[in-house]
Order: sequence, then structure tokens, then C-alpha cells
Amino acid sequence: MTEDSHNEMNIRCEDIESLAILHACDELDSASRSALESHAAQCSACAVVLSRESSLQRAITSYDQPGDSLDRSGLLLAQCRSQLAEAIDDRQSQAGQPGWSAIFSPAAWWTVFRDTLVYHPAMSMAALMVAGFLAGVAGQRLRVAPVPVSARAAVTVSGAPKLTDQQLQSAGSANIAWVTPSGSHTPTVQVQLMSPTPTNIVGAPDDADIERALTFVLQNGERFDPSVRLDSLDVLRASASDPEVRRALCAACRMDRNPGVRMKALESLEGFEQDPAVRQTLLDVLQGDRNSGVRVEAINLLVNSLRLEAGGGPADPQTVSVLRDRLRNDPNNYVRLQSAAALRALGEQ
Repeated sequence: MTEDSHNEMNIRCEDIESLAILHACDELDSASRSALESHAAQCSACAVVLSRESSLQRAITSYDQPGDSLDRSGLLLAQCRSQLAEAIDDRQSQAGQPGWSAIFSPAAWWTVFRDTLVYHPAMSMAALMVAGFLAGVAGQRLRVAPVPVSARAAVTVSGAPKLTDQQLQSAGSANIAWVTPSGSHTPTVQVQLMSPTPTNIVGAPDDADIERALTFVLQNGERFDPSVRLDSLDVLRASASDPEVRRALCAACRMDRNPGVRMKALESLEGFEQDPAVRQTLLDVLQGDRNSGVRVEAINLLVNSLRLEAGGGPADPQTVSVLRDRLRNDPNNYVRLQSAAALRALGEQ
């Protein structure tokens, strides 16, 4: 193919992919745009690429940006549905196995009990009255019965740290909740660590024991459910100014197995993008995370921070290298477009 001898920019066919993206985003100056369009007028293959990127940009701008409308709970919900489906399949396969275990199983007894209640109304009424009476008595006993000393939770209040390594290491699960004490308008955090000797911690979000317990939950994803790790992030986000908390958040961004947790950990780092450790985390996630939603969150934070730094000095070579790689190779079109915008903010078109 012959090149246009009057094309001052000397546009080459191998450059058309990256230039077409910038053209579609209106990121080229008038001279570059004119040279590119002149080349496309003479080269049918490059004209197809230019038309494709322009159509893609129009389609993207006609909808809400994925980074704003992304359903961050969808990934977690899909995982829960998958686990539920597997559990149902296991239960059905067990139910299909013959033997005495099926006769004496709780499901078989419940079927007999249910049929008895349906076809014997009088017996049904009597059973319901007895069940209601027993439930009322049990409720009264639960309200007044003292908790045995061996089962009482160890409560940690604000002050000197009292949570021990043994209490953390023995925890097999956890519950996290915001609570407002009676007579107070200030919410506190309650962390329950489930173990043979349960531990109950109540304090402000920045309480030393609260932060220590929540970072432990976050760093031990194989032990605690994704929902508990997400609850931990809700609380730790308010303490992201603490370097230790930021270190735990960065680790979750890179290593947590759940994409919903990784995405929320990135959100918790918003406002701290200038921290070298946070900046390195954004670059690592942008280049290495397989989930497109997580990469979208990373590029959004990176672009926002680069725009604030525009004109502040020479661009970081690693940042430029990662952005150029994403511009050419990322399978997500939004990440490619945002990478182009970031390079422009750095003056590295």
C-alpha cells in the first residue's frame, strides 16, 4: 500500500489501532486528526478500524459509564447462587440413594408429620397450641436465665488493647454489626469472634481492638465468609488514613479470592491514590486482575488521581508503561478508553 506523500504526520497502518481510539475519544489535535482521516480515505482497511472505534465510542457514551452503574453486589450474588445450586444438587443426589437412612431421615419424618396435620384438623389445632405454649415459656426463660460463666463473651471496651493473638487465631467465624447503645446517638461497632470461648468486642470504628480484629478478618479470607469481609471493609473504610489499615486494604485488593471484596477494598482506598503503596496497588490490579469490574474500579481511581497531578512533573515511567499496555491489550473497551484519557492527562499520547 502506498503512503500519502502529502501526509506530514506520516501515519502508518500499524499505528491505526491506538490512533483510532484517540480519534474516537476526540483526543487528537486538529493536525493529527486531519492526517489520520486523510490516511483512512486512501486505505480501506484503516477506514474500517476508524469506523469501528467511532461506533464503539458512540455506543459507550449513550449509556451510563460502567464504573458508575456497575452492580458490585452482582458478583457476590452469582457466587451465592452457584453455591446454593451445588448444595441442592448434593441434597437431591443423597435423597435418591435407597436404604434405611432415607426412612429415618428428618425429611421423611417431616413428610409424615405434614400429611398428618393436613388430614387431621383437630390434631393440627392441638399441636399448634402446644407449640405456641412451649415457645412462650422458652422465650421467658431466655430473657431471664443468666448466662453461664463459661459461655460469657469477653468484652473489650475502648482503652488499652486487650485482644490477644490466641483469641484471634481460635476464631472460626465472625459477625460484624453497627450498634447504638441505649441513651446514645453515637453508633459503635460490635465484632463477635466465634470460637470455643466466644469473644465480643464493642467500640468505636477507630478503636485499636476493633481495627485489629477487622484487619485479621480481612487478611484471613479462607476462614471468614465474603459477606463478613465486606462488612469489615464498611468499617475499615473510615480508618483508611491509618497506614496499617491501608496495608490490609492493599493486600485485599491484590489477593482476596472474591472479586466483590477486591472491588470494595479499592473503593476504600479512594482519596489515598497519591500514597506510593496505593498507587502501586492500582497499577498491579489494573495489569493483573482477571475481573473486568475490578480493573474498571482501578482505572477510575488512577485516572482521577492523575488528573489532579497533571503538570506536576515528569510522568512515572511504570505508570505510562502500564497504561500503554492496557490501551493496546485490555479486553475491556472502557479500560482502554480510560487508559487513553490517562495518557493524555500525562502528556503521553
